Amino acid sequence: MGALLVLMTGTKAFELFGVPVPNWYSTLQENKIMTMVGVFFMGNMVETSMLSSGAFEVTVNGEQVWSKMEMGYLPSLEHLISVIDEKLGVETAGFTPDIENLGGEF
Repeated sequence: MGALLVLMTGTKAFELFGVPVPNWYSTLQENKIMTMVGVFFMGNMVETSMLSSGAFEVTVNGEQVWSKMEMGYLPSLEHLISVIDEKLGVETAGFTPDIENLGGEF
């Protein structure tokens, strides 16, 4: 995302930070379309590799309350909400989904 922003802003980003424009930047400017396509595909590749790790973590106020890597499974929505409520000190009657108003037939 940052690479696309630098590419779109031109040399102004370098001027803003008082850095001389590097030589590689002119090459990117000459091949904007290919650079954007490359950044897009690289971003997707990084995202896919992060998702394939199976990591799922939830933090509340900077403290981890759930980690799939530690627990070994994903929590149900009800369980996750109860863990978050417990961490926040919220008293709830429990999570009951309103299946009739979801729009689907069950």
